[in-house]
Amino acid sequence: MSDYVGGYRREAPLDLASIFLGPKGENADVFERLLLEAFRDHVFWRRNFHPEDGFQVMEMEKHTPEYERSLSTLSTELMGLLGELKAGVPFFSPRYIGHMSSDLTMASLIGYFATMLYNPNNVAAEASPVTTRMELEVAEQLARMIGYDTARQWGHLTSGGTVANFEALWVARNVKYLPVAVRWAAEECGVAGLTVATPTGERMPLDGMDLWQLLNVGPGESMDLADAFRERLGDDERVVEALAKHSLAGLGYQEFGRRLSTQFGDALQDGAVLVPSTAHYSWEKICRALGIGGAQLIHVPVDRRFRMDPAALEETIHALADRRQPVIACVSVIGTTEESAVDRLDLIADVRDRVGRERGIAFHLHADAAWGGYAASITRSPDGRRRSYEDALADYAPEAWPEEGVYRGLCAMERTDTVTIDPHKLGFIPYPAGAVSFRDMRVRELVAVDAPYLFHRGASEWGYIGRFIFEGSKPGAAAAGVWMSHKVLPLDSSGYGRLIGETARGALLLHRRIGSGDWGPFTLIPLPLPDLNIVCFAIGHPALATLEETNDFAGRVYAAMSVSGDRTARQLDYFVTKTVLRAREYGHAADPILQSLGFSYDDYERAGGVSVIRCTVMDPFLGSRRGRMDFIGGFAKTLRSVLESVL
Repeated sequence: MSDYVGGYRREAPLDLASIFLGPKGENADVFERLLLEAFRDHVFWRRNFHPEDGFQVMEMEKHTPEYERSLSTLSTELMGLLGELKAGVPFFSPRYIGHMSSDLTMASLIGYFATMLYNPNNVAAEASPVTTRMELEVAEQLARMIGYDTARQWGHLTSGGTVANFEALWVARNVKYLPVAVRWAAEECGVAGLTVATPTGERMPLDGMDLWQLLNVGPGESMDLADAFRERLGDDERVVEALAKHSLAGLGYQEFGRRLSTQFGDALQDGAVLVPSTAHYSWEKICRALGIGGAQLIHVPVDRRFRMDPAALEETIHALADRRQPVIACVSVIGTTEESAVDRLDLIADVRDRVGRERGIAFHLHADAAWGGYAASITRSPDGRRRSYEDALADYAPEAWPEEGVYRGLCAMERTDTVTIDPHKLGFIPYPAGAVSFRDMRVRELVAVDAPYLFHRGASEWGYIGRFIFEGSKPGAAAAGVWMSHKVLPLDSSGYGRLIGETARGALLLHRRIGSGDWGPFTLIPLPLPDLNIVCFAIGHPALATLEETNDFAGRVYAAMSVSGDRTARQLDYFVTKTVLRAREYGHAADPILQSLGFSYDDYERAGGVSVIRCTVMDPFLGSRRGRMDFIGGFAKTLRSVLESVL
């Protein structure tokens, strides 16, 4: 029975058991029926497309020895493949709490399979008229969940979080140096009188700004400046050519730096990228690939909840300003890959506002929400409005999730310039499916590259995604999979919010079991309560005299509970993974863990880090006791057995 509450229709609560194929294939009947329907419909389409063409393969050909041999080989090799795949990892099982992999929504699998038969390429709409539209709809849905103005945003799908983050920083770098390019282009084209809004609220003449001021124009104001130049010149093609001629992207770092030094007599230090010490390893790869340099990636300390420390961030920015080193971007992590910590993005955005007002500093603000972005769905009601924190908290009682700081951090994504979210992580969608969202669609022009065989002047730009992205060809099936899953599980508290909330509930129950269990003579030290759904814990024992021995022991526990060359999935009862809180990155944030293990910070520095077992809870049924198996209790029993046997 449905009713209407608050002006929108409220359906009966969603049963999450209907979303997945199920650990034992419980929904195999409906899944098989829908897959067969998708296949038959595709064959119907083939047969009715220009039926006058007739058949290309005749029945009598199917009975020749050559034809039958080919099909026999296909069948035999398929049987072999199916046998090989059984040695894979059972991501579908509640027993798997290792990496960020899980069962997938039936909607995404069926959508992917159905579309895969058509093999659309989402580089351009002429090769994918349907799935390009779906991809742009998905991008708008994600932007709406974040809180961006859907009339101004732009976004698309990528192969994953690394490419999505690459694009965000690629754009941030080009926007950072845009005011310099506009100034040089304006001088060449004879355009005078342009002014710029500064972070302090003043307006300054473009030709009167020094280099430090030019490199501290806000992202939106930089795009406004480019628009003003375009309006004054009145010739779009000439504007594009002039900006490309004088931009960092066009000139390259060496020539751009030489011109800065020649004109301003001060090339300044290289632009910095600020990330928390918990940031994903891909950020160093990205800085290297973009030519920014790994040395310019500055790790900001985190607190004991493994969130970026806003005070440390502000101190870092002031130190950079004192030596006149510009900040290209600051990256906040919404769901770290080790601890699922959610940075207080609201406080980080406040820092950006404050240093802008007080010191005239501006930079791009990015949220790396590749892991935790879908959790923002808990902040939206089914009518799209932002929910109160109290309403969100009530959904998961008696568990006190989310904490208010986590909720405020999720809501603050609307204050960023870009956000990356991976549907193939907490979207429960097949690979490859990352996503990047831009607050201001104008920035895409700064990285646009034309391919004359794909984009034709005078044609609509809506479907030419390839013009504005780093990748070229990409599967339309991925877009269809995301689109279908969003249809079944909307990006609000009734859909994805409910699914992710159940995984967080399971993580909290697992954390409680690890922290309160009787493990003697072993000592299990869980990290602080997870902000989302990853549980980590360290392991100690009186026989382990050094931190090096303790780390080695954790490594052997991990090896005993993970697939390897000599250990197949069939031999394991439960699956975990491991990570290392490295001293050079985590600093004193790990002190409570070290103290509980009985070691000092000197031990920590000598060992290089502390190893912890990592459990990623993506199964919404782990803590629900839906069937006869208590998976959390079973994990504890298996872990105890492994600890004793490994020691």
